[in-house]
Amino acid sequence: MQTQEQNSALSRTVQSLGYTTIENFAREQARSLIKQNMAYYQARIDLFEQKYGMNFRAFVEQFDSLGKYSIIEKEDDSILWETAIDVVDAYQADLEAIAA
Repeated sequence: MQTQEQNSALSRTVQSLGYTTIENFAREQARSLIKQNMAYYQARIDLFEQKYGMNFRAFVEQFDSLGKYSIIEKEDDSILWETAIDVVDAYQADLEAIAA
């Protein structure tokens, strides 16, 4: 449990960094971390789009006709790709909730 002295020191430190409150500092730090994580997963999405030359929806529609890749590779990529999309969407929702 934090003491009053620790809370005061934290508040002073946060204010010296240009934030008005600890909550504003936490919100900005959370926003920054979320954006970093989104960038990681977006890079994964971009990699799959480059590999297959299409977006995920087109990939799903053409899944069976993509003979250049093995079924196992396509299934693995499909799972990872869809997960990355879901994670980016979830992080976007988190960003919107934090901004509110």
